[in-house]
Amino acid sequence: MDQFQVIKNKPLIIGLKYLLILIPSVVSFFVVNKYALNIPLQDDYDAVLNFLCVYKGAHGMDKFYLLFVQQGEHRIFSSRMVYVLYDALAGNINFRHLIFIGNVQLLLLFFMLTAFIRRSLPGYWLPVSFIAGLCLFDLNNWENAGFAMAAMQNYGIIFLFMAAMYFYSLKGRAWLFVAVICQVICTYSSGNGIIASGFLMVYTILEAIQLPAGTGKLKPLISSIVFLVFSPLYFLHYLHIDQPHGQAAVSKMISWFFRFAGNHIYLGDYALSVCIGIIVIALLVVVLPFDKRFRLPLHSLPFVCLAGFLLASMAVAAVFRSGMGDYIPSRYLVYPHLLIALVCILAMIKLKDKKVAMPVAILFTLLMLVTYNMNFRGGLKDFARLKDTLKNTDYYYPHKEAAKDVANRACQAKIYCIEDNR
Repeated sequence: MDQFQVIKNKPLIIGLKYLLILIPSVVSFFVVNKYALNIPLQDDYDAVLNFLCVYKGAHGMDKFYLLFVQQGEHRIFSSRMVYVLYDALAGNINFRHLIFIGNVQLLLLFFMLTAFIRRSLPGYWLPVSFIAGLCLFDLNNWENAGFAMAAMQNYGIIFLFMAAMYFYSLKGRAWLFVAVICQVICTYSSGNGIIASGFLMVYTILEAIQLPAGTGKLKPLISSIVFLVFSPLYFLHYLHIDQPHGQAAVSKMISWFFRFAGNHIYLGDYALSVCIGIIVIALLVVVLPFDKRFRLPLHSLPFVCLAGFLLASMAVAAVFRSGMGDYIPSRYLVYPHLLIALVCILAMIKLKDKKVAMPVAILFTLLMLVTYNMNFRGGLKDFARLKDTLKNTDYYYPHKEAAKDVANRACQAKIYCIEDNR
């Protein structure tokens, strides 16, 4: 009877565990629901409204080509597909709904990360997944979480990378096809899409090396072909965009990169932030779970490749954004948040067979709860400030006349009328 009761209650226990790790995401979605508005801001005018105005006036193959046309220095194929499909299904655009779609990408990313954690840390997946949730759904992400274009792009590119890697990790030709589609879309979906595709190729190669001879060789071949064929095509008809702020000195790029890496918690002191970033990078190197033959365990490869993608993306951001000044926008902070989570995950993989594993897991959990709490109040204030700004500003855009013109054309095209949503 007792054994039957244990078996009967096991699904309930598993369900409770998943509810626990979902707490940070529930809090985040509750906050987004409270503060998100159906009002565009900044890049929303160009990337969403102006694009759809042009798209609706195009015909035939021109509509397809428009999905790949640059937005600034980037191509944003996946986001444009969402805008087009949403407008076709709903008959207009709702920025509040786009914000939620962007945030759902983060939730799906978290699910895939949890799946990888369960494979590599079956005995510790609950606390480690909870820590990852605290990092990913930190309210320091307020700019992504409340800004349609930012949510679609900054969450979207990491989601596509994780989706492709997850499907590459599965067995079966059908999943391989899905992985290839995700890799191709990922390539054209942000400025760091090519970096993502490159690390997907690295993942499949490293995985194949560890598999028995004669198995798993198709994945690295196909992912390499995708990378080598579609990455150069990214630059077909590419227009160089001059940076209005110019490029910083190399020393500034390096210090900006380390400050970026340590920006899980915002600190006003620049030098202190740089020092924390150096510590984070050093810890990441130390916790890499190499064995005596200097090989990485098979189940650690997704986390190592994700870390490589994040660091490479952050380095590129340092090259092109450090000239803007010391400030690191909130929309970039999903990278250091996820980097901290990876330090924890890789440390636990390295220590999982040792007695200190559980104390370390508890310590990480307490530290992340402290940092989450530190960022919580500031994040709420920024959410509220953004909402007030949108409600009390006619057009939240650097050039208001240009934004007004786009808004009028969008309303005439029955895409979106800003006056109906103020």
